[in-house]
Amino acid sequence: MHDFIMVNIKADPQLAQDTIILSADLASRGSYGYKRLVKFNVGKSQQSLKVRSSTSRLDKNTLYMNPASIKKAFLQENLKYGISLNQDEINIGPVIGIIAPKQDSTKRPYGSQTGFFQQIITSSRKLGQICFAFYFTDIDWNKKIVNGYFHNKNGWQRGKFPLPDVIYPRSKFYVASKADSRRRLKQARIKILNPQMVGKWEAYRVFKRNPDMLPYLPETRLVNSFRQVEIMAKKYRAVYLKPVNGTQGKNIIRVSRNLKSPGYCYQYRYNGSLCKVSASDLLQLRKKLGPIMAGRSYLVQKEINLIRYEGGIVDIRVMVQKEHNGRWEVTGMACRVGKPGAITSNISGGGRAIRVETVLRKVFSGSKQVNQIIETIIFVAINAAVSVEDYLGNCGEVGVDIGVDKYGKIWFIEANLRPARHVFILTGETETRQKSIETPLLYARYLAGF
Repeated sequence: MHDFIMVNIKADPQLAQDTIILSADLASRGSYGYKRLVKFNVGKSQQSLKVRSSTSRLDKNTLYMNPASIKKAFLQENLKYGISLNQDEINIGPVIGIIAPKQDSTKRPYGSQTGFFQQIITSSRKLGQICFAFYFTDIDWNKKIVNGYFHNKNGWQRGKFPLPDVIYPRSKFYVASKADSRRRLKQARIKILNPQMVGKWEAYRVFKRNPDMLPYLPETRLVNSFRQVEIMAKKYRAVYLKPVNGTQGKNIIRVSRNLKSPGYCYQYRYNGSLCKVSASDLLQLRKKLGPIMAGRSYLVQKEINLIRYEGGIVDIRVMVQKEHNGRWEVTGMACRVGKPGAITSNISGGGRAIRVETVLRKVFSGSKQVNQIIETIIFVAINAAVSVEDYLGNCGEVGVDIGVDKYGKIWFIEANLRPARHVFILTGETETRQKSIETPLLYARYLAGF
């Protein structure tokens, strides 16, 4: 655990509501004269309070407050909180709001993310943070409070919280209908941990601007007419058609040229099953693909001859995150292995997760080559995160998907700004999973100035 200053809040009914007392060790960290007036901040709530230094109390790292002042500050007595002190301000927290719409279920109010949110909230308490889940409709703009949700031993509870220092967007934060609410949050000087991701084509152009990324990008074109598909299908043995705004491997089509006869074969998933269809020529291919593409914007990309593990194609999910120092680091990585015959490796499509070293050591013979591959994966993943941040603005975490071909060459596939961590549970890497939960909380400290 990191060695951050933590302060214990103790109630003293004899204290005036406009006064706080700092234990001597805390007072020594700032130049607090007798009854100096400071701004006492918890999230975006603020009180002007007089500060006194304790001369007789022996407790260390302790802050004494009137019970009414504790309640007004959204704090609880006898709990430990993070603290940041300077001459004019005392900041407690930070306060982090996870944003996602709540569902009707009492056991799974945030659907598949419920367990993840519980783990974030539990981890935040160990760091002395105040963390809760909420949506735009839970904000009372007049009182500047949030009627959010937190989790404890009694399950999910509702509580009142200040506007947070940092927002961790997990679902439906960037919807167009909430533009005015986002503007108000920005006006309140609330930091956002991650921006909105752009579509795959715009992202590809972003990565292409980075010279360090160019050797790792497979040729990709926007399908503004079927001519682009024709060019790529003639140039390569096989290509992938991917929706510009698609996720989880949905609506992806693999097109390949027949080797022993004229024509093409294409594959796609429908209702959980893999469909395999033939076309005699490009004209028929165009007609048959039309209903599947259904008017969506697509890009066409050359197929990467990905390594295989026990008959399934493999790609690597790399979790790239910033810690409390504000620098990019790789938290962990894991292989996703598709079902034999599948055209994607997605877990949601029936794939499974295997540890990276297990797969690479089986596919490649020498440990030196395996180490070089892992080093290059880290290099590409961090460069991808840097490219995203340079274009979109401040980022705290990026899930980067990397492919390795049978020759050991690394290929960048895509980046995701709302990465899942379930893959680390499937590989049994519980420490990596926990670190991937804790790291955004540490970065939130950095954003909030702690």
